[in-house]
Amino acid sequence: MYDSKGPCVGTKGFRAPEVLFRSAHQDTKLDIWSAGVTLLYFIIGRTPFAGDPDQNIKEIVKLKGSEDLWEVAKLHNRESSFPADLFDMKFVSPVKLRDWCLRNTRKSLIDLGDKCLTSNPRLRISAEEALRHEFFAPCYEDWRKRRLYRQESQDIGSTLPIPPENSRTCGVL
Repeated sequence: MYDSKGPCVGTKGFRAPEVLFRSAHQDTKLDIWSAGVTLLYFIIGRTPFAGDPDQNIKEIVKLKGSEDLWEVAKLHNRESSFPADLFDMKFVSPVKLRDWCLRNTRKSLIDLGDKCLTSNPRLRISAEEALRHEFFAPCYEDWRKRRLYRQESQDIGSTLPIPPENSRTCGVL
């Protein structure tokens, strides 16, 4: 559905609606959108808009509502770039960002934050307990496997290379 009149540059998942619509009228406000997506990434631990441009528009509609995005398309004379299957949808109401974040945030992150912010220091989680919290379980498991691999490699005198650091499977953030 997209034509190539305007540029569609930027990091996938962080592109502002006007970029996704390939508007010729883009300015520094698209960087503000990207900063907002970065904040959402910190909150929910993943990129909220990770698909192709059509899919990103649909995900933005789920958050901001269909009317807002249709207005953006009209503002930039890019109605033809609006995903066709959204024309058949009923009006999609915007969601309050707070509610959206709560639905998309791992409960273990909220629990860890709550334990870190316990007022009484005697009851507050320790650093060791925090690192063993279920929120960090994917990282801890990855670290444990890497440690075992190193140990086994040293025990058998293996010359196998240790997997590079960027091969981690930790999916916390």
